[in-house]
Amino acid sequence: MPQHRRRLDRVLDPDYLEGLEGHSLDELRELRSTANEVENELSYYRRLLYGRMDLVKFEQRRRSGEEDRSLIDSLVDILTDPEREDRTEPRGTRHIVTDLPPLPEIGKRDIDEVMGDGVLTRLDEATAEELQASLDGFDKMVGEINSQRRRAQQVIDSLSDVIAERFKAEVSAPGDD
Repeated sequence: MPQHRRRLDRVLDPDYLEGLEGHSLDELRELRSTANEVENELSYYRRLLYGRMDLVKFEQRRRSGEEDRSLIDSLVDILTDPEREDRTEPRGTRHIVTDLPPLPEIGKRDIDEVMGDGVLTRLDEATAEELQASLDGFDKMVGEINSQRRRAQQVIDSLSDVIAERFKAEVSAPGDD
């Protein structure tokens, strides 16, 4: 596998799981660790996108009269709302972010455009159409990230299964006392 490819592409490539029987237990753990890092990065980007979506949706509600507070007055509530869409998994599942991943790792140029959406810097000036276009862009990118994240989780699960089997085999191998 060429090393110049993005980690995301390498982890999601079906070849990533090929020939696992030839890898040592440590090599398998390293493959799983890389897949975990990629999944964490995807999760991080998804949370960033949901935060941006929450801000745009707040502005839409404010304009429709459903909100009478300013964005600044509501910011803590907006970003800590336990009912946010990205809180779909029970606490304690998979989200293990030790460090914030570098933004360029996801690779797609689309995410740079969506994440840098200028509408967020001028919410009160943006037209209704611009707000909706931003939401649509965020939503599309979240869908792509969710798909990639599910695939990364499948890779992690497959590697975990192989590691567990390998570990059992090594622990119970006769004559190793």
